[in-house]
Amino acid sequence: MENPYDIINNLSPEDAFAILRRLAADDEKLAVKIATLSLAYLSNVDVEDVAGALLDDLEGLTPEEVWDRAGNTRDGYVETGEAAEEMIQELLDPYLEEMRKCHKIGLDREAQQMCMGLLLGFYEFEYKSKTDFKDWAVDAPIFFAGEALTVWREGTMNTAERQEVQTFIEMKMPRWARMLLASFG
Repeated sequence: MENPYDIINNLSPEDAFAILRRLAADDEKLAVKIATLSLAYLSNVDVEDVAGALLDDLEGLTPEEVWDRAGNTRDGYVETGEAAEEMIQELLDPYLEEMRKCHKIGLDREAQQMCMGLLLGFYEFEYKSKTDFKDWAVDAPIFFAGEALTVWREGTMNTAERQEVQTFIEMKMPRWARMLLASFG
C-alpha cells in the first residue's frame, strides 16, 4: 500500500463510520481519543453560522421545485403550500437531529446555540430574504421556528438556558417574540 490516504479519502461516510466504530471497539485508549475529538468537533456551534447556513438552504429553494412536487400524485393531490412546507421540513430535519444529538451526548450549550441559530435563520428568511419561494410558504418560517424551539425545549430543563433563549428571542426577533414565547412556559 503506497499511500493510505488515497484509500481513506475514498471511503464512503458509512464505511468510515463502521471502521471508526471497529477501531474504537478494539482499543479503549483510541475510543477515548475519538470521543474527545468528537466532542471538540461537535462543540463548535455558532449562532450566526447556523443562521447563515439555514438561510442559504432556504434561499436555495425555488418555486419550480414547488411546482414539481405539487399537483396530482398517486396518493392524492398535493397543494403548493404543502409541497413548500415539505421542502422546508426536509431542510430542517438534519438540523433538528443534530440538536437532539447534542442533547443526547450532553452538549446542551451547543444545542441551545443550534436552536438560536435556527430561530434567527427563519426570522431572517421571513424579513430579509427576497426569494420568490417565500410566496409559497407564507406562514412557514414562524411555524418551523416554533418547531425548532419545541425540539430544543424538550431536551433542556436548565432555567438559565431557557431565560437566555427567551432574551435572545425578545432582542433579535421582536416581531415574533410574543407568538414564540406564548407557549414557552
